[in-house]
Amino acid sequence: MQEKLDALVRTQAMLLFRQQGLHFTMQQVAEPLHISKKTIYTVYPSKEALLLDMVDHAFAEIHRCKQEILAGGGTLQEKLRAVIIAMPAEYAALDLRQMKELDEKYPVVAARVRSQLENGWEPTMALLEQAVAEGVMRPVSLPVLRQMITASIESFLADRSLAESGVQYVAVLEEMISILLEGVLPR
Repeated sequence: MQEKLDALVRTQAMLLFRQQGLHFTMQQVAEPLHISKKTIYTVYPSKEALLLDMVDHAFAEIHRCKQEILAGGGTLQEKLRAVIIAMPAEYAALDLRQMKELDEKYPVVAARVRSQLENGWEPTMALLEQAVAEGVMRPVSLPVLRQMITASIESFLADRSLAESGVQYVAVLEEMISILLEGVLPR
């Protein structure tokens, strides 16, 4: 029963987060679930605790999806492309356009997001190393490729004018990463 309540609260909070950023309240989470704010506080003693759970859950789901790609069929090149193109989901999981505000109001949550992003690279880096070793990918400095992709995504997400114009940034990020990959993956 407790797990079900956790999942409901987390899902409702994520919905509000996507609509309002960090400006949602615990009362707004409680009302549509027909539970009291006090009940939520028995599960999550603070908004920070709820945000930490949201971060961990979002990245656990992303990691699960990556593992499915790695365990599935297909060539090394197909797996590599699928894993790297899946990366925007990591950056969109908690809408990194909120990072500045997270840094100011919830530095522990911001640190957890950065840690998850850093650790999330490990399956991708292992695939990249394998691809270089097997000649599937042109020889390239992997740390440089990682920095290029990360910098592209972060600078793109920092451009709030795009979001305000209604641009679907995840779709554009996928396109940006595909273009970057064309430089290192043979056709």
